Amino acid sequence: MISVIIPVLNETKILDQSLSRLTPQLKGHELIIVDGGSADETPLIAKRHGQVISAERGRARQSNAGAAAARGDILLFLHADVCLDTGAIESVETAISAGYVGGAFKQRIEGDHPLYRLIERAANFRAKRLRIFYGDGGIFVRRTYFDQIGGFPDIPIMEEVGFSRKLRRHGKVTLIEPRIHISARRWQRNGILRTTLTNWLITLLYLLRVPPNHLAKLYRHIR
Repeated sequence: MISVIIPVLNETKILDQSLSRLTPQLKGHELIIVDGGSADETPLIAKRHGQVISAERGRARQSNAGAAAARGDILLFLHADVCLDTGAIESVETAISAGYVGGAFKQRIEGDHPLYRLIERAANFRAKRLRIFYGDGGIFVRRTYFDQIGGFPDIPIMEEVGFSRKLRRHGKVTLIEPRIHISARRWQRNGILRTTLTNWLITLLYLLRVPPNHLAKLYRHIR
């Protein structure tokens, strides 16, 4: 069984749409939505679709809390603003059965701007060649390896990059299809170039061992 874990915080605008597209694919699987203290109706919306638990705010802490409550032998972590094509869940099972310890999906940003296609290519290259996964790519992992790694590192930013770097030390990881569809809302809100360059800069500084607390402050300042 796959346990799908979604950390959320104040996602009223998009959550119902995202979960309505996801839940038909989860027959025989488990959905856990982890609320980090929303001040809106996010928990009420989430309860219409799956199990809801509460955790201390922070994507790493919420994801780890969801994993602790999960019953599946495969864990799939999704952001609140993504959706999966038909067949995605089966592709995760196939990849794990083939011996991969985990991986992520190829990405598709929901929008027509030509720069989105370039961003997708860069993201898919990073994930495939460098084996560094962002959370919006839908990270999946065999439960035993998640436990061996110790879950996501308890840091305020780049927790998914840190996790994926540890995961690849335990065996083969892969990038699978069908693609995961990602909302363009953050590019629309902050600008395509600004958002993309900020993401690249923060990732580079993290790989250069700049402390995550400093990166979180920088990210809030320049975002």
